[in-house]
Amino acid sequence: MATEDIVKVSRNYQVTIPARIRQKFQVKEGDLVKVVYDEKENVVKIIPANKQS
Repeated sequence: MATEDIVKVSRNYQVTIPARIRQKFQVKEGDLVKVVYDEKENVVKIIPANKQS
């Protein structure tokens, strides 16, 4: 099941990961995330670096 939210891009091209998603993946300030563009699906994925296998 997908979870989605709409977020605004700031002047510095930053986005805020919604609180419920941050909490689910235990993403904290200073953590690293991987940003992946899937050309086939035309989506951007944000993957917590500490959760990768």
